[in-house]
Amino acid sequence: MEIPANFEESLEGLTIEHRDYQINAVSEIMEKLSEGSILLNYPYGTGKTIIALLAFFAIRQNNPNAKFLFTSAREAAGLRCRQALEMGKKFGFIDKLGYFYDPSGKGISLRQKSKMYEASTAIFAPITSLMNDYYEMKTKLRVNILENITMCVIDEATDVLARDMAGFRLSKYFDGLFKFREKGFAFPILAMTGTRDGQRAKAVLKLLGKNTALMQRLDLSPYETVTKIHKIRREDYIRIDKQISVQITKPIETIQKHLDTKLSRLEIIKLSYGGVLERLEKLKNFPARLNKYQVKDEEAKTALILAFRRLFKLSHARLLLLESTPGEFLKYIELDENKEIFRSIHEPSKELITYRVDLPKYENPEEKVTRALVQPKIYTAIDIIHEHLFRGAQVLLFTRYLALGSYLNRLLNNLGFPEVKYLSGKTTEDMRRIVLKNFDEGNVNVLIFTPLGGRGLNLEAADVVIHLDITTNIDDMIQRRERARGCVEYVLVLEETSEEGKIKDYQKLIDKDMGKGDEDKDEENEEVKEEGEED
Repeated sequence: MEIPANFEESLEGLTIEHRDYQINAVSEIMEKLSEGSILLNYPYGTGKTIIALLAFFAIRQNNPNAKFLFTSAREAAGLRCRQALEMGKKFGFIDKLGYFYDPSGKGISLRQKSKMYEASTAIFAPITSLMNDYYEMKTKLRVNILENITMCVIDEATDVLARDMAGFRLSKYFDGLFKFREKGFAFPILAMTGTRDGQRAKAVLKLLGKNTALMQRLDLSPYETVTKIHKIRREDYIRIDKQISVQITKPIETIQKHLDTKLSRLEIIKLSYGGVLERLEKLKNFPARLNKYQVKDEEAKTALILAFRRLFKLSHARLLLLESTPGEFLKYIELDENKEIFRSIHEPSKELITYRVDLPKYENPEEKVTRALVQPKIYTAIDIIHEHLFRGAQVLLFTRYLALGSYLNRLLNNLGFPEVKYLSGKTTEDMRRIVLKNFDEGNVNVLIFTPLGGRGLNLEAADVVIHLDITTNIDDMIQRRERARGCVEYVLVLEETSEEGKIKDYQKLIDKDMGKGDEDKDEENEEVKEEGEED
């Protein structure tokens, strides 16, 4: 299959960043698509969704009856699908693609829904909604809504690996989609990701099937991002984090003893956040399967439930300590059901309450405002924002926590910082669009994001990016970084806490991107050579 001769002419009048590179990508997709599925592994912020929409537009020019399905592997799949729809509208693709329907619509009968699926040329649907509709319509109406699909796009494809991990509810839906394709409806999949982890890319390729080709471009960053690891020392936080770390050891040892002695801490913590308690409580006949592990008997089940419950509470308290507001952390450890577990850290936690910090006002930094209960990263971030705003920069700030983002937004406004906006998963789509347009035009100086607020965006207008937290999934950090390329990036780390281990992995990846790893090896080889010559 080739790009139609009039393809580029039909795009005249559309202004798209990286247009030539995207059209070249579409040309390569058209070549490979006839042979099977494709894993498109391109950097974040380079318009993979636009590439997918352009590819389908090209396919439809060859085949006017082609049908296009866009779904997402993310937990925030609904938001991702709406963003893809908005992108399609912005560039005029939706009118060209034909009828659009979001299957999450309420108040529609199953038969009406079925007719709308049949009439749709382009379907943008979260994987859960899509597969629920597929099973319901097939069972009750004997209608197969996936029968005539020409191409399926899976956004955030790295998360398809969730089907091999513990407790992600998305797993069964992708199992269903892949099994459906095995029954003779082998529509090609265009899976999109931006992972720099070669093992992950290979694992996704394996899941998509042996006829899947890899299209990979990871060297497209047009300008260099300067990363600064900003270390903060606070003895009270260090002491509390270490005490939590000591307590985490015991439940982890219990879990390793009953499941697998080779299980890493990270894998166990993922299990604890992945609904493992619910599955453990349902186990009845022993020995029983728990994901890929075996639970020997009722006694092991009881020990595991207690261990996972304790581990979850300890892990969650640590996250609140290091990444949320002090108030959220203190409120959590003082809950009646948690008091016993956190008895040993109640006393040192009182230091968080008594700690006071002076914050500068924007217009008159000499005039200080004294506050209690301010997270160390917050006042560090305020100093960085203050410094860069005075030179006319635009600042982008990421945090995982609603409470922390909301608190920082209020604080910056109270201190007189100009044009500060906050986007979270709770922000309406209309407001989100207005704020992003204003940021892009330079009318917003500081933009605070949670992951749902900032998913899928190209934010090259930013001059400075600040990470208040360090995600366990390094790909998320890379995604943030590449959505605002060519900037100064600050990663805030509390010294001598569990955050330092995470930041080392991120630094290694950055060094690899910049080619420092290879340069260091070359330098080492040169030194060895010189020493040999001297001998």
